[in-house]
Amino acid sequence: MLRLFTQQILEAEKIEAVVDASDIGSVSPDFYDILITTSDFADVLRDSKAHIIRIDNMMDKQYLKEQLMEAINTKR
Repeated sequence: MLRLFTQQILEAEKIEAVVDASDIGSVSPDFYDILITTSDFADVLRDSKAHIIRIDNMMDKQYLKEQLMEAINTKR
């Protein structure tokens, strides 16, 4: 669901990006610029160089958009 929402947001903003979905056990956090995850898993990934977006209400697309755009603008 987060992958789909993220893709929709990026398409609406006309931003080209690769969006992957992974489980916490197989993700290579330093391979990504931005990681979107729940607060529980964000603590596991805290040493990553990636910008981590914590989201606990996976249906809150507006919050995801705000956080994602802030992260993207920070990386530019």
